[in-house]
Formats: sequence, structure tokens, C-alpha cells
Amino acid sequence: MQPLFLLPGTMCDERLWQPTLSVAENHFIPHFLTLHDGDSIDEIVQQIATQLPKEPVNLLGFSLGGYLASAFAIRYPEKVSTLFIVSNIPCALPVEEVKERSRTIHWIKKHGYRGIPKKRILNLMASNAHDNTEVISLIAEMDKSLGGEVLMAQLRATTQRVNLFEQLRALPITKHFCVGREDTLVNLDDLQRLASTDEKMDLTIFEHTGHMLPLEQPKAFSRWLNNKVK
Repeated sequence: MQPLFLLPGTMCDERLWQPTLSVAENHFIPHFLTLHDGDSIDEIVQQIATQLPKEPVNLLGFSLGGYLASAFAIRYPEKVSTLFIVSNIPCALPVEEVKERSRTIHWIKKHGYRGIPKKRILNLMASNAHDNTEVISLIAEMDKSLGGEVLMAQLRATTQRVNLFEQLRALPITKHFCVGREDTLVNLDDLQRLASTDEKMDLTIFEHTGHMLPLEQPKAFSRWLNNKVK
């Protein structure tokens, strides 16, 4: 079985992967990476390098982890054999999201952090998953465990992103992307255009799925991984 190194997203930890890993016998060996503190994307990418072996690896990133995995592959192409990007498009954040992140940091500084609102959790999920209390609870639990200081640190370090399309397209490695049709954080049209111009990239769209794809569709996601990890 092939090793697969897994990068979580904002306010997520290895619990993000547990539903996927528990639904079936997987044909890969998971290795959980962590998002250490860092003042910039470059610093976090350097810290990811310290968690990986010397030989090239299968690297998977979810959401923020997807952007970081893309940035890592561009900086250390010799360390990545295959890239897996889930629920992310490697580009700059929309202006309104940048402003919202700034407001969030200001609010936490002034009032403290009271945890992720349920409305925010539901916005991350497809409408057909809004009654999935198990997933909602898991997202809330990960958020509570990490806390406000971690959230502010992640927002500060990772908000200033650049478009990685051209550099990613130049990489001679295989790139597997997957995204939920109802993911409100990913511009699907832009992602499809990127896939159409990169012969080393394939894109899979999961129907009736939002941003939290590994939690919303663990069985389908497990099948996707087993088909792609070589």
C-alpha cells in the first residue's frame, strides 16, 4: 500500500479524515500532517517539509491544506510524486473574504472567541446535509479544540494568497482535484478552466456536496482516493 500524507484545513485536525478512513478498507497508508504555527504561507510550507520523508510522496490537502499543498509542490517539486487537492482552488482569496477575515480577527480580539456559529457550519455543507448532526458536531468539536488563538494565527498567516495556476500547470506531476458541486468557497468555473488547460490535472465533481467533502461524502471520497492513489 502507498503512503498518503494528509494536510487538514482551517480549524481542522486529523478527525477530519476519520469518517473516510473508517468506511472501507483503504488501499493506502494515511499519515497525518499538522499545520504548525507560522507567520506566512512560506513559513508553514517550510514546516510541512520537516514532517515529510526525503523521498517523493503522495500529498493531499483539504481546503486551506489544498492551497498549502499546491504551494509546497511548487517550492519542493522533487518532494511530491502526486498531488491531491480537495475543496480548494489555488488562487488569491476574493476581496470580500479578505475583509471578512480582518473583521473576524478584530472581533475575536475585542470580544473573545465563542466558537464557530452553527450558521457558518451549515454554509460549509450542502443543503441535503443540514440535518447531519454527526458532521455538524464533529466540525464544532474540532473548532473548539483548536480555539480562537489558533484561528487568528491561521487567518493572519494564510489570508494573503497569490494565484498559483501558472506555476502549478508547469509542474510535471499528476494533480488530482475534487470539489463538491455546492461548495460556496470554490469557484467551480475557474477550476474547470484550469483543468482544461493542464493535461496533468483531472477534476472530479461530487454532486450534492458542499465544502466539507470528506465529511459529507466519506464513502464516495474513499472510493475516489482508492482509485487515484497509485
